[in-house]
Amino acid sequence: MNVEDYIKKAERIAPLSNEIPSTAFVDFYEHHRRRIGDILLKLKGGDTKMQGFILRAGMMPPGDSVIDERIKQFCRIPYRTVDGTIASCPGVLRGWKGCPPHAPAAMKTIGLLSEARSFLIVQFEGSEGLTRQSHVHPFIARATKALREREYAVLETYASGPCRVCPRGCGEDQECRQPERRLFALEACGFWVNSLCRKAAEFPICGDGPQEIRWIKDWDLVTQDTESVRYVTGLLIG
Repeated sequence: MNVEDYIKKAERIAPLSNEIPSTAFVDFYEHHRRRIGDILLKLKGGDTKMQGFILRAGMMPPGDSVIDERIKQFCRIPYRTVDGTIASCPGVLRGWKGCPPHAPAAMKTIGLLSEARSFLIVQFEGSEGLTRQSHVHPFIARATKALREREYAVLETYASGPCRVCPRGCGEDQECRQPERRLFALEACGFWVNSLCRKAAEFPICGDGPQEIRWIKDWDLVTQDTESVRYVTGLLIG
């Protein structure tokens, strides 16, 4: 199955709930969007490694998420690289502990969604070669810490791509060396990221809210179809 087929398949998966946003969610959004937006922008402004990124963020009702075990198959789509075609995302190939099959089951994550008041979706857009996905991970970890220090109950934090807590990866170990710091990607947990971006754009807090992601062909080859990349992360707030 090619990328286009996977996308069509994922777009047909229904959200957990099609209900309209609850009064409690809208009230939380109205009362906290400016404060949370200011926290994110202040953190970005003080981080030289993040200056090349455009930051967009928005909130969505957690129950409106599209999440399914089948979406984890996206981590196993073959793609071309300078070293030839590889069978899947390098994190899966190398056995990194932030990737499937080590990621939590979708049903476990659905349980967390039921406890959350809001799902904060934070997107970083940059230019390949000038910005790095590895810089997004420590930033979103610091954002989690900053929100908790301001008494927000962050139930879970999701990153973009393979976990970068250990710079050299973790494939040689049987278990994660730093499980308390490990960050799973949204896709690795079964979230359909395009849907999250669309829903969070309806309740923006930074910029116009997240935009749909691009599916880049021929990554890191001269034939790569775009230099613009979008990394999407998320924080479940209780």
